[in-house]
Amino acid sequence: MNLWQKLESEASGEELAEDKNKKAPAIPRLDLALNLIAAVTRVVLDARIWFGLAVVWAVFVSDGVANLITALLVCIGAFLTAKSTYLQKIPDRLKWLVWSDLNKPLMRRLSLEAPGTYAHSMAIANLSEAGCNAIGADGLLARVGTYYHDIGKLRKPQHFIENQRGQKNPHDKLKPSTSANIIKSHVRDGIELADEYGVPKELKAFITEHHGTNPIAYFLAKAKERDVSANDFEYTYPGPKPRSIETAVCMLADGVEAKVRSLSEPTAVTISEAVDSIFKARLDAGQLSEAPITLAQLTVVRDQFIRTLKGMYHDRIEYPTVATGKTLSMPTPINRALA
Repeated sequence: MNLWQKLESEASGEELAEDKNKKAPAIPRLDLALNLIAAVTRVVLDARIWFGLAVVWAVFVSDGVANLITALLVCIGAFLTAKSTYLQKIPDRLKWLVWSDLNKPLMRRLSLEAPGTYAHSMAIANLSEAGCNAIGADGLLARVGTYYHDIGKLRKPQHFIENQRGQKNPHDKLKPSTSANIIKSHVRDGIELADEYGVPKELKAFITEHHGTNPIAYFLAKAKERDVSANDFEYTYPGPKPRSIETAVCMLADGVEAKVRSLSEPTAVTISEAVDSIFKARLDAGQLSEAPITLAQLTVVRDQFIRTLKGMYHDRIEYPTVATGKTLSMPTPINRALA
């Protein structure tokens, strides 16, 4: 080794030693900060705290200024009581923002291990949020709850059609009853994973309620072909039915997205027909009987779904390629609007 190489090796060794001694910069935890802010906000906006302070101040301090402060505290408490419905949503929204982070471990796993389910969840999250916002429900809760509604498919992702991507369907070699149990188990598996990762109970409701007590229609039909006396209960989701507006909209969005995705030609007419068929089926089956959603709100949600889906599946013009020998030209204003 010559002198130059020796000096270079010594210098690189010193740099490595310095790198080892350096500590990695601390990365701020946004989720922890939002959780802390949510907890503090919940306390500050609690009218009982202010009424309690007013009582304590009135009892232990007795002078003119104390009376004014007591009156002020009572006024604050009365204001918070009057606006409680609106103000108490603030800390909840902060909590949903924490769980909307797509870098959360469960979301990362879903995107890598079940990419088809992940894409499906993102699509119906858009539908659910748009539908809930249109009727004044909690669109953020609907979006975040929908992110987690199918996490149970992580246990056996290859058994769900959206994750097969042209591969052989494992259900082809299984009995209908076995297949139905696997499909149905993604609800139970989802709750187990949610408990493991500390998912809030408000989001877990989307896991259990998004299928309600609907039948697993495909495998029930296959079972009936083999044996007319097949037990319907064995091919039914465990429920419960949706108990909130947000989970009801999620159920509808789940069915609508799957129906429209199966269309060979998703035009404005076929999209509208698909949406109508899902809404009618869920209503006829009584799946929305426990949700506090009205027919007027369902009409608004339906229209919002159709509008959103038309945007997702809009037609695109075909541009000529170089191989055709045609020259590429700038699109006309009409074509630009369609692109």
